[in-house]
Amino acid sequence: MEDFDHIATEADALIKPDMLAVLERTNLSVNVQGFLLPVFEALSNSMDGIEQRFDDQASRKGKILVKFENLNDPDKVLISVTDNGVGLNDENYKSFRTPFSGYKLSKRGRGFGRFIAFKVFSRIHYSSRFETSAAEAAKTFRFDISQDEEIIFHDGEPDFSGCGLCVELDEPLADWFELIGGLSKQDVKDQIGSHFLPYFLYRGLPEIHLQFDDEEPENITSYFKAVFVEHAAGQIDTSIDGATCALNYTLTKIPKTRQFKSHCLLFAAADRIVGHPRDLSNKLGATHFVDEDDSKFIIVAVVRGDAFETRLNDSRTSLDLPPKAVEEIVGAVCEKIQDREQQQIEKIKTGQAAELNLALHENPILRLGLGGQTLSEYVQRKPNNWGAEEFVKDLALLRYRNTGDLLKQITEAANNPDSYIENIQELASRIDAGKKEALAEYVLHRKSIIELIDAARRFDDSDRRGSEDDVHSLIFRRFSDSTDVEYFQHNLWLIDDALAFLPYVSSDRTMHGGGRKKGDKVTDLLFYDDTMVLGDEDGTSLTIVEFKKPSRNDYRFGPAKTDPVTQVIETLEKAIAAGGITRTDGQHMSFGNVARRQAYIIADLTSSLVEVLRKHDFSNDYNPKIWTRYRRDGSIFIQAFGYDTLVEMAKKRNQAFTAVLLDE
Repeated sequence: MEDFDHIATEADALIKPDMLAVLERTNLSVNVQGFLLPVFEALSNSMDGIEQRFDDQASRKGKILVKFENLNDPDKVLISVTDNGVGLNDENYKSFRTPFSGYKLSKRGRGFGRFIAFKVFSRIHYSSRFETSAAEAAKTFRFDISQDEEIIFHDGEPDFSGCGLCVELDEPLADWFELIGGLSKQDVKDQIGSHFLPYFLYRGLPEIHLQFDDEEPENITSYFKAVFVEHAAGQIDTSIDGATCALNYTLTKIPKTRQFKSHCLLFAAADRIVGHPRDLSNKLGATHFVDEDDSKFIIVAVVRGDAFETRLNDSRTSLDLPPKAVEEIVGAVCEKIQDREQQQIEKIKTGQAAELNLALHENPILRLGLGGQTLSEYVQRKPNNWGAEEFVKDLALLRYRNTGDLLKQITEAANNPDSYIENIQELASRIDAGKKEALAEYVLHRKSIIELIDAARRFDDSDRRGSEDDVHSLIFRRFSDSTDVEYFQHNLWLIDDALAFLPYVSSDRTMHGGGRKKGDKVTDLLFYDDTMVLGDEDGTSLTIVEFKKPSRNDYRFGPAKTDPVTQVIETLEKAIAAGGITRTDGQHMSFGNVARRQAYIIADLTSSLVEVLRKHDFSNDYNPKIWTRYRRDGSIFIQAFGYDTLVEMAKKRNQAFTAVLLDE
């Protein structure tokens, strides 16, 4: 029975954590911050010891000396942190020997900080003097978790007088040698200041001196208190894992330095900065601000809250925060900064407007994207970090939408030839100067396209004419549809301005959307090499545009291959019979409710074509250059005209714009 009790007691006893295994799973970045993390931990413990001894007098009576010897020599470097706190008395020593101690948890620590030193150094030495009920006592020992006996005591007294604690760190691991060789004194100073920034902003700090070798110690508490002055403070609410959390923020305005190069956000937990700074330059639109004296300064924001304390990792190097929460916090803090620094933000906006104005001088048609806003109003609504490239992309998208509305009005005005000029003048009077400038450029664009079409139908230096393919591609890109061809990427207005606003256009594509296959009879009849099909969104109107080679003169009445009238009639019938077409984006456009059918035959009116048109009962009474017929069987209205007429009509429509907008 006694043996069983002994076994049970032994089995029920807690087993000490395997700290080497815990450290193996703890990641520490090989950078200046990682190297100094054991120093930060020692400093934090020193502050706790000073608070225990002096309570509310800690910031006035507390003193800490951080000393670096042989800073850039890995073989000789020695770092010590010495304080005048309560020291390793019985309570603190018990906590020291207990990993993840409850005492440290009560102080918002983890009880793990002293172990992190073994990720950087192989030799760690403690010496302490403290008071007991009888008298002062001392402890001096080496701490080494790789040994069976982790605490190895030494004889001798601490090298300082009075109560306190000294932690010495040396013999760094090989991974840190290269970094140590490049460390600067300013690196060390700045890292200490930034790590304990919360203390400088909203908590008291004891007097901390920093010393290198035998140089005069510098009071960095006074230095950073003068630098980190609270600029503004308040509270923001954010959602973390579905719960609304209140967070406190503090803003400080400091000169731009090598350590603080740009506006940034820092997260604080357990009264220290945790993780890496979040750069706010993109949100604010500048890496720094400039004051009235032309001095560069930055805003450093520190955010803290109870929600962070429970999300702090054991090594106190990072917070477990969802990316969405981080993004929300960054956005809320940037809004507070912008409210506080309205004059600086206005400078950014003025600069953006000036940069955009230059871009619009090069491409004034983009002004259509402003949609009635002034340049300043538009810029105010856009991100502060946008440059000319982002504005141009945005306006390019907006102009397609805005220009559609404008040109629809122009098309309506063009429906009455007798008052065309007057209507355009009235419309132009309602266009602001920016849009008028953009529309003027569009007129020039149309003029250039007309010249290209005109050139395509003439003989070149080799006595060759352009093909119908050349004309087709100028009007609308072949083997594509309006799913991926925007308004300004085609020139359907050359045929008729109204065609430019049909919701769907398919150019040289099969009904099923795939490539042509042998025996694909519907496709052979439906889509010839130079055919476009245009349809309304509701499927009530269907239009065919058939191009023929300039000056072609071998047409014959009857067969679709030689008779373009038969060709467009059969194409319309087959399109309706097919019921619709598959767009390039995979969606299906239905032709099931077609009520209106029309066709354009664009081909030079050679003698053979005129003969074919006459046999199909076409007439040209209204305009000798335009042959028309309404075919009651199938309710199809067909127009046929030559490339010279196409160019002539396009020029006339464009001349009205030119007269009004370009004052010609």
